[in-house]
Amino acid sequence: MGSRIRSTLAWALLLAILLPAVPIFWIGHLLTGPFDRRRDGFRKATSAWISLYAILTPLYRFRLEGTANLPRRGPYVLVANHESGLDVLSLLRLRTPSRFLVNASLFRIPLARWFFGLARHIPLELGNAESGRRALERAGRALAEGTPVAVFPEGELLPEGMGAFRPGAFVAAKRAGVAIVPVLLEGAGSVWAPGSFTVQGVHEIRVAVLPPVGVDHVAKLSVEELSARVRSLLLAARRYTGERDRANEPQGQPDL
Repeated sequence: MGSRIRSTLAWALLLAILLPAVPIFWIGHLLTGPFDRRRDGFRKATSAWISLYAILTPLYRFRLEGTANLPRRGPYVLVANHESGLDVLSLLRLRTPSRFLVNASLFRIPLARWFFGLARHIPLELGNAESGRRALERAGRALAEGTPVAVFPEGELLPEGMGAFRPGAFVAAKRAGVAIVPVLLEGAGSVWAPGSFTVQGVHEIRVAVLPPVGVDHVAKLSVEELSARVRSLLLAARRYTGERDRANEPQGQPDL
């Protein structure tokens, strides 16, 4: 199957699943709002719906590993590496109630802004200290209410290697006193490269949930030590070593 045909099929199927979801999500939001004030149930339901794309498409094969490592209830910080635009879909396959820290630029897209607002995902403008502070505050409130938060600490798409981790996810975990759940995403960067709308063949996308870094370790280790530990766990779980894995020291803005 040629790349143009694959890409056309991928986008057509995505639209076929997302467009009917607009009225369904809106009605579900209205009906469940009084009983689901944190929107945890809404996010789990929408994750299941959007996961239909991953289940039905012949273009990606998702391999879920270690799902028993996901806490059954309560707050935690889910930390994943970031290879591709498919990474959010990969995490949605886990069907957790997590609120995502989302690039603020996506909130400028009308339909995306509407959905992210209903689901109470958290906007973050990278490199903006004030945006980082507000995102950390909102993440902290979510954790205090009992809702998990999902973060891509690299802050950018890196399909060929794992970059340095920004500290925000680890600051949030320490402040809230919650566990960190590392999730390794592998293979999505080979399917859908950053900046491209072309689907590059059929590949397996691996979503591996690693054992949590428990509350005791989160309390004992510094932010820098936590970041290094989680990154080393993810690197050790990889099947393929990136050609450009970067230095372990945190880089970029100190806020997130």
